[in-house]
Amino acid sequence: MNRSRQGYTLTEMLIVVVIVGLLTLFAIPKFSVLVQRNKLSAAREELTAAIATARAAAVQKGRTSTFRISGNQFRVTVVTADNGSTTTLVPAKSLMTLYNVSIASTTDTIITFDMRGFATPRLSSTGMIKLTQGARRDSVCVTTAGQIMPRRCSL
Repeated sequence: MNRSRQGYTLTEMLIVVVIVGLLTLFAIPKFSVLVQRNKLSAAREELTAAIATARAAAVQKGRTSTFRISGNQFRVTVVTADNGSTTTLVPAKSLMTLYNVSIASTTDTIITFDMRGFATPRLSSTGMIKLTQGARRDSVCVTTAGQIMPRRCSL
């Protein structure tokens, strides 16, 4: 009687499990570095989007808007009425909570945009907002007129 072999032996299955385990062991550190880099990049993009939102709201509504950094949080508000009442466009967000990234700013912690989208009063110098996550650093730069620089500034 000739039996055909079906399935895998226990030894073959253990060899496959060990190989997959070793590959995973070597891949996890690389993957965690990638995740950390992506978190820092996402934090930078979120901060850039908030500044752009403040400028766009000022132009769109024809009123002043404010981008404010307070501690490790930022938020955006816009004036909605002649009496000075404001509406929050971007609620206070903590980059430390969301991405484990801290904020340090070399510029004023408040940037106000007029109805033309310019910083008012004009910033005294190009502002650099530094983002730090452990040993990794990134930055967002705002020109004296309130425009976001397209490339990272030097750290």
